[in-house]
Amino acid sequence: MDKKLKAYIEEAKELAEKPSKEKREYHLTMLQHFQHEREVHLFVTLAFAFYMILFFFAFIYISIFVQGSWLLSFCLGFITLALTVTEVLYVRHYYLLENGCQKLEEISKKFFDA
Repeated sequence: MDKKLKAYIEEAKELAEKPSKEKREYHLTMLQHFQHEREVHLFVTLAFAFYMILFFFAFIYISIFVQGSWLLSFCLGFITLALTVTEVLYVRHYYLLENGCQKLEEISKKFFDA
């Protein structure tokens, strides 16, 4: 999606140089597509953050209060680590989507100024 967004930002800059009704409609459709993608990734990022926190607290609780459960503690720690790495990658991806959509919204102003 990052490559697709970057490619469309460059295309939108070219389209905005000579705006027309068709180009404006195409741009608004693409902007809606990327905004929808951003919204979906926001929900996914929040869901992963919720599960990451949930598993982290379960890991801490099991490690402290349940004696003799090193295997369960290890599994919960591993799942927490995997969710943390995934969450970092989702946050990076969401950051790129958010900034890309903001650039597209700035370009949109050129379509409506003409």
